[in-house]
Amino acid sequence: MTRGRSTLTPDVGRCRDNLSMSSQVAYVEPSLLVWARQSANLVPLAAARKIGVTQARVEEWEAGTRRPTIPELRKAAGVYNRPLGVFFLPEPPQGFETMRDFRRLDPGESGEWSAALHAEYRRAHLQRDAILDVLELDGAEVPEGWQLRGLRGDDSEVAAAIRAHLMEHAPLPFPARSRDKYAHLNYWTSALEEAGVLVMSTEGGQVSTDEMRAFSLYFEDVPVIVLNGADYPRPRTFSLIHEYVHLLLHTEGLCDTTTDTRATTADRRLEARCNVIAATVLMPAGEVLRQSVVAQHEPADPWTLDDLIVAARPFGVSVESFLRRLVTLGLASPEAYQAFRDSNRADAIEAPPNKGGNFFNTKVRDLGKGYVRRVADAYGRTLLDSTTAATYLDVKVGQIARLADTARLKNSAGA
Repeated sequence: MTRGRSTLTPDVGRCRDNLSMSSQVAYVEPSLLVWARQSANLVPLAAARKIGVTQARVEEWEAGTRRPTIPELRKAAGVYNRPLGVFFLPEPPQGFETMRDFRRLDPGESGEWSAALHAEYRRAHLQRDAILDVLELDGAEVPEGWQLRGLRGDDSEVAAAIRAHLMEHAPLPFPARSRDKYAHLNYWTSALEEAGVLVMSTEGGQVSTDEMRAFSLYFEDVPVIVLNGADYPRPRTFSLIHEYVHLLLHTEGLCDTTTDTRATTADRRLEARCNVIAATVLMPAGEVLRQSVVAQHEPADPWTLDDLIVAARPFGVSVESFLRRLVTLGLASPEAYQAFRDSNRADAIEAPPNKGGNFFNTKVRDLGKGYVRRVADAYGRTLLDSTTAATYLDVKVGQIARLADTARLKNSAGA
């Protein structure tokens, strides 16, 4: 996947012809119905119950022995989370929902996405299309600051170049020793948004972190990084930079960012490299070694949890990520790191993300602050009408102003 808009462009004329038919029968290809149901990760019985028809009816549609009516197709489109027009394509779109799965240890493994992950993947494309629409209406150039060409040297040199590049674009001051669990995430996110990356999060915690920590979509114009909104804030920071490294390497995919010792496939080796570079971007060796807790630590002494928490705080990363960085610097043993992971203490010591509460904070987190600011600004300058702006932001017209205020750049507040 390189540049351009989503390939999901229906034949509008054909849609209109079918929708105006007096018989109200939808002349759709059965293969489109099969594709839409399967990509929503629904079996025929589950689909039938959600649509409000019998399982036999769904199977007849997919076999081509019976056609759905327009009202039935509308309900199916809603259940499958698809625009109605897609069902009038001549065949299922190829490659629209294919993405490298870097989580797989074995290239022969296969796995299905949940319906929620499918929906987030489609939403990422739609939000990117909205950004492109706004840029076109504004007559503005597509930001290209995210690109960092000619990366040379070893991974530590590459990481140093990435860190310097992002810090040049950062509109916020570096949070240093901030205790705000969102401070570093806000800092690096705002830098990437300023550089031209669309950063957003999954909605409502519906995608499990066991399925996805983050994914990225590579485009030369407005690439996308999607973080799991249900994840802890500090691990999200690591996932963010990990995905940015993927974009710089012109790759995209579904990641878990977990370090493993079985990097036997090309994809897992790439994941391992992205982990190393991301860790070095966030935790430069010199700055780690200058931490008083690290400098005063005796090699033979075990790392206490309290020391790790203090040492990790200036970098805005999880204790687990910091301990792993100590391993790569020769300051902790691989066995100590594995024991820490096996103890399941990582999640226990992380402050959980904000749940529930403020509708506007949650909506801004899901859409992305940069996205909200750009759409709201276009609306304020009358480039977008109220209906379009509200649709792009998924709120009521009367809520746009407060949403825009929530998305303003600031040094704190949950993201």
